[in-house]
Amino acid sequence: MTTFDASWSPTVRRIGELERADHYYLTEDDQCYFFGEYTARAGYSHSSTNQIIANIKKKPSVQGTAQWQYKVKEMRRLAAAFRGAIKPEALPNVTLVPIPPSKLRTHPDHDARMTTIARQISPQADVRELIIASADREPLHESDNRLRPEQLLALLQIDAQVGAPAPTQIFLIDDVITTGCSFRACKMLIQAHFPDVPIGGIFVARRVIDRSMGFEDLDI
Repeated sequence: MTTFDASWSPTVRRIGELERADHYYLTEDDQCYFFGEYTARAGYSHSSTNQIIANIKKKPSVQGTAQWQYKVKEMRRLAAAFRGAIKPEALPNVTLVPIPPSKLRTHPDHDARMTTIARQISPQADVRELIIASADREPLHESDNRLRPEQLLALLQIDAQVGAPAPTQIFLIDDVITTGCSFRACKMLIQAHFPDVPIGGIFVARRVIDRSMGFEDLDI
């Protein structure tokens, strides 16, 4: 069990020019926000944010076991963080669109955790699973064959049944933003159907890249 540390903040922060280098598919026009900083491959106990991400990524197969309570607890914590990031009066005018998981709804590993979190924010929240996967794929962070946004776009589709009424402002939400590929692909797909709707992103965490140099690498 980790203690609270500086990797996590319940106050949302914007990905700015300095952070954007870690998410190379983002452009300066993209308005993306995050709460925590996640260090990949550093393990559960590395930081508060790593612990949160590990807990919410617990697979549906552990439901009914003692592990599931940690996922439920963190999803409630995150719903509260999102609730604090969006002004109550703005909720009816903002459509929250979860970036779809890598597995189809019929797959046993399909995990709609971000939809669950979004629907816990408020009864007034307009939550729509506007984008759905058209094929199973490996999670981007686990695959050695990293997709480009255009390739991922081919595996996604709009669910027209939830497209009306037309949204006036959209925030894509997800757990971790890495390269920004998923955000870019989803943004392109939505823009093709709703070209005049502003689209931003809110993420539980952004993946940080450790650029520190080890002692053995120093030229001494």
